Amino acid sequence: MPTSARITVNTTPTLLVAATAFDQTALLHATNDALYIGGSNVTTANGYLVDHKDKLTIPVGDHEGLYGVVASGTTTVSVLYQVN
Repeated sequence: MPTSARITVNTTPTLLVAATAFDQTALLHATNDALYIGGSNVTTANGYLVDHKDKLTIPVGDHEGLYGVVASGTTTVSVLYQVN
C-alpha cells in the first residue's frame, strides 16, 4: 500500500523515506525550492539536485533510507512511496 507525506526539509539532512527490509519506489515533488537528495550524509555539495517544481521517481534499495537537504531556509517535499 502506498504511503504519502509532506515533509519540511531544512539545511540538516531530513529523512524522506525510511529504510525497510524491502526495495521501495519513491516519487518526490520538490514544491518550493531546490532539493538535494542522498544518504544520511547528504549535503548540497554531494547530493543529487531535484530542481524547484521537479518530480522524480527513484528506487530506494532494501535497508537504505533517502534523505533531503536544502541550501538555505526550508522547502516542502511531497513524497509517495511503496514497498515493491
